[in-house]
Amino acid sequence: MKKWIVLVTFSAFLLCASCRSVSTSTMDIDLDISDEITNDVIKTLAVLRFDDEQIRGERVRGFLVKAVKNPDPGGMLADIMTSVLSEWDKYNVLTRSEVKDKVKTGGTNERDLVKWKDYAAAGKILKVDAVIIGKVNKFGLVNTPFYVRGHASFKAECIDTKSGNVVWSIKANESASYNDEVDLALKIIEEAVERLKREM
Repeated sequence: MKKWIVLVTFSAFLLCASCRSVSTSTMDIDLDISDEITNDVIKTLAVLRFDDEQIRGERVRGFLVKAVKNPDPGGMLADIMTSVLSEWDKYNVLTRSEVKDKVKTGGTNERDLVKWKDYAAAGKILKVDAVIIGKVNKFGLVNTPFYVRGHASFKAECIDTKSGNVVWSIKANESASYNDEVDLALKIIEEAVERLKREM
């Protein structure tokens, strides 16, 4: 019996240690800046709810390792992006409540606006020069008896509502121990916006 307990404990330790080493902390942000004329024309923008359909409903529980998914990753990332961009004086950024009100008044919903990819219609409904459309690949926690690891992976594009061109984009993927996914997303977006400020 003692051998069995030692074996199970040792196996759990190896499992957790291997999870920790395999999912090392990484971040990859790719910023594509379009021409200066387009950048100068963009004055107002709105962040739409990120598409989280790919990970919606993902929830895995285990005896020793538990994966916990954020219940609203698309809304959470849109909130963070709006908050960070609002601090940059380059753009007049609609609040999330303004976006929701205007979309509702326009007789549609954010998911449909993102799905249709009709940026001209989004621009008219929201009365903005550009919209930020995002897609969530991963957003959650892995929780073990020994540590917690957060994971945030997403892509966001700022799209000119008149031309449909991508003004700039961010691709990010980060996993880190003892950080939750919200902290990671905030860190990623703040760093990306700082890079945008330097490059524009």
